[in-house]
Amino acid sequence: MVKRYYKVIWDDEAKASLRRIYNYIKKRESKEQAAQVRSEIKKEGDSLGFIPHKYASDPFMEKDLRDIHYRIIWSYRIIYEITKESIAILDVIHTSQSPENMRLVR
Repeated sequence: MVKRYYKVIWDDEAKASLRRIYNYIKKRESKEQAAQVRSEIKKEGDSLGFIPHKYASDPFMEKDLRDIHYRIIWSYRIIYEITKESIAILDVIHTSQSPENMRLVR
């Protein structure tokens, strides 16, 4: 069986969220800690192209007809869509945030 790799694309909203996360941690903790968290979230997101169905479907997106999944790392929820061609990382939110308030759910 040939394993398929999906191209990973970061949506503009996900990129902006990653910048906000970095800036928040930098102010509260340190530049080094912020860089580490950002780097690990980015690395985890980029690795989703190998086995995208490994993680659960997002229950907050069940009404959406797209194939939406999520992965939690460092108390952050990486929300992504699996298409035939690629993985689209739609957003990154803190797990304490209500997913109902996400722009994707509306």
